[in-house]
Amino acid sequence: MIQATERLQSPGALLRLDRATGTLKERKYQVSVVSGPDTGLVKEIEGSLIVGSHPDAGVSLKDTTISRYHVELSARPDGVRVKDLESTNGTYLGGTRITEVIVEDQATFSVGKTTLKIGMVEADLGLPEEQSTFGPAIGASHAMRQLFGILEKVSPSDSTVLLLGETGTGKEVLAKAIHVKSKRGNRPFVVVDCGAVAPTLIESELFGHVRGSFTGAVSDRNGAFLEADGGTIFLDEIGELPLELQPKLLRVLEAGTVRRVGEDKHRAVDVRVIAATHRDLEKEVEAGRFRRDLYYRLAVVLVTVPPLRDRLDDIPLLTAHFVKGMGRGEFELPRALMARFSAYHWPGNVRELRNLVERSLAGADLDPMPAESPTAARALSSGDSITGLPFKEAKERLVESFTKEYLVALLEKCNGNISQMAREAGIARNYVHRLVTKYGLKATE
Repeated sequence: MIQATERLQSPGALLRLDRATGTLKERKYQVSVVSGPDTGLVKEIEGSLIVGSHPDAGVSLKDTTISRYHVELSARPDGVRVKDLESTNGTYLGGTRITEVIVEDQATFSVGKTTLKIGMVEADLGLPEEQSTFGPAIGASHAMRQLFGILEKVSPSDSTVLLLGETGTGKEVLAKAIHVKSKRGNRPFVVVDCGAVAPTLIESELFGHVRGSFTGAVSDRNGAFLEADGGTIFLDEIGELPLELQPKLLRVLEAGTVRRVGEDKHRAVDVRVIAATHRDLEKEVEAGRFRRDLYYRLAVVLVTVPPLRDRLDDIPLLTAHFVKGMGRGEFELPRALMARFSAYHWPGNVRELRNLVERSLAGADLDPMPAESPTAARALSSGDSITGLPFKEAKERLVESFTKEYLVALLEKCNGNISQMAREAGIARNYVHRLVTKYGLKATE
């Protein structure tokens, strides 16, 4: 298959956010008749469109020199596929008869005595309406509110979504919310972590196998795509998919059929695909580790989930949400603790924040925190960045800071009553007493 035009900078992103204006842009294609009996006819290309002289053709032309079903135009993430349907007089591009090409930007074709022009147009959908939640995900920062607005718009469609972002940013939570908000919400949502499955088993995990097809295949298995039929499949860490398996995944996405390992029969599947990765796939493509055509097929809607360090406004909201979700009531993040959180790099992102809160509230399940080292004490008291500490020590300092600040807030809420504090926090009374003593706080018995 050849390319009819020069490659666009990012042809896979049919829906994108214009960084200059903040508006949402949608790329579409249309075919127009520029010469022939039907000059001036324009038709948008959605899905598959047949051009021919038959009345049932999607674009029915009066030109008697073209076949009943002459050429098929298919809108794809990487452009428009122009496929001649074994017509009598052929389809020509620049004087050359073609069988199949991809138009990424625009091109002019001859069919019989008619000239067709395929072109790309970009519609401005305006500013996405910001919102503070998307399913169970919450955010106060502009970046997350804007992201939620974009996902709200694309969820009802069947468009493939590619979520980029560091580990722990909540990509699976967003993927599940997209599924729930789609028309497939009551059908299966199947998750495959491409980085957690052995390379020798990933094909079976995705597509299934028949008994005896390889050592250990003691029974038939459908695989994730067949299990997700009618619903959504979430391909987490798609960047880890072995290069030799990528063409097989591409064929499934293009043809909508799956062939189990060891089986000749192809089975039709109807699934929406959402993929995610922490890798920069454009760099992976340039390095030859990820197929360009698969990237374009996945990146129909391309969004990036920002790391926690780039949306510090979300930390107080997330912290209070986690505390409340663990049955510990209301909690407002003190300013001093927020300053320390803001100085931290958060390599584990939202997942790390949640684990820190959970660990701090675990109470009796934890040994007392180690005494603060002189180095750490000087760093924190002088206002130096906590990132100047070793990772383990910095994390311990944050856990300890949160524990102390939570205890201070709880002490005030319960008027210093240790028994009430223990009930509110859901931890043993003697452990509360030990923590109050450790931090030199005043409480009543």
